[in-house]
Amino acid sequence: MKTLNKNKKTLECLKIYDNNNTNLIIKFIDEIKLYKSETTLVTYSNNIRNFYEFLDKNYNTNFYLVDRKCLENYIEYQVNKKLGADIIHSRITTVKNYFKFLLKNKKITTETFFDMFDELKTPKVTVKNQLLIKAKETIEITKKINLNSFSSIRNTVMILLMSNTGIRRKELAHIDINNINLLNNTITIYKTKGDKPRVVSFSEIIKIKLIEYLGLRIDVLKRKKIEHNILFITKNGDPVKVNTISTIMFYVSRESNTKVTCHSLRRGFATDMAECGTDIYVISKMLGHSNINTTVSRYIYVLSSMIKEAMENHPFAKHQTNKVNSINNKIDNKKEFDDLLDNSLIKEMFEDITSKMNKILKSLPDEYKNIKEV
Repeated sequence: MKTLNKNKKTLECLKIYDNNNTNLIIKFIDEIKLYKSETTLVTYSNNIRNFYEFLDKNYNTNFYLVDRKCLENYIEYQVNKKLGADIIHSRITTVKNYFKFLLKNKKITTETFFDMFDELKTPKVTVKNQLLIKAKETIEITKKINLNSFSSIRNTVMILLMSNTGIRRKELAHIDINNINLLNNTITIYKTKGDKPRVVSFSEIIKIKLIEYLGLRIDVLKRKKIEHNILFITKNGDPVKVNTISTIMFYVSRESNTKVTCHSLRRGFATDMAECGTDIYVISKMLGHSNINTTVSRYIYVLSSMIKEAMENHPFAKHQTNKVNSINNKIDNKKEFDDLLDNSLIKEMFEDITSKMNKILKSLPDEYKNIKEV
């Protein structure tokens, strides 16, 4: 609620910059409400506001006067403020989408749009080596949790479910017990990012823990005389709030002596799936990404081991493997490398290549006969 109220204030401020009362900015925000989450909506509103505040200080707020040089200055202005590359990228993406909206509504021309944004350079977003917790690590963490209370059992089920399905914190908090199917081990998630429902599957080991927790949940609700369908509840019977889940992860981290976050479990799920050979498109759908590029860009480090393994299976990698391994085993320092230049292995490989090249030269037409043999 606080986020929504804050965004209303931002939208009121945006009306100041709304191009001669045409309400274009407000119409843009209203349009993206149809397919963007509340969080993304707030980000877009703030990004547009930031852009127009920059224009107000340095240019005229009229969008007709915005050109490529203006955008480059906007990027430079943010770089000088030492803002992160991801923040700058987010702001420029928002501005670009807004101008796409203007193009669609024939407020600017296609030529103008491409002149502004074609190959516009922004600071490169680096992929960080982020914390991730894979399934095996998750099991080890749950073993360290002392299962002596309702809360500890609930926390264990939460962690296992996030690790096994890759669902987000918000999605976890809003699971409805009516949407859990214990016959085929699935949960239908409705409260998703972008409000696009999807079905996630969970393993048998999760099912056993989930059934145990559901029995305890019924007891708590009966004792407190409360009725609702939210899966995860407090010891007082109230639904667990989204922010409370982060607090729970903090206590789990302290008890297990391992840093645990909701997103590290999600990253771990993506990694496990990738390493099992799951297609990146399938992983994208399991994570609830509407665009596969999101999966690739945010989880590219997940694919690194798969890429390495794939390259090891390339025909070049298999060619003369024994000889190459023999060489690698002998290269411990520069001196040994220099010694290898006279090694019979190197000579043998070189002579083999030379022989093949000479055969090719001999087979060439007469006009090429003046080429000397190797």
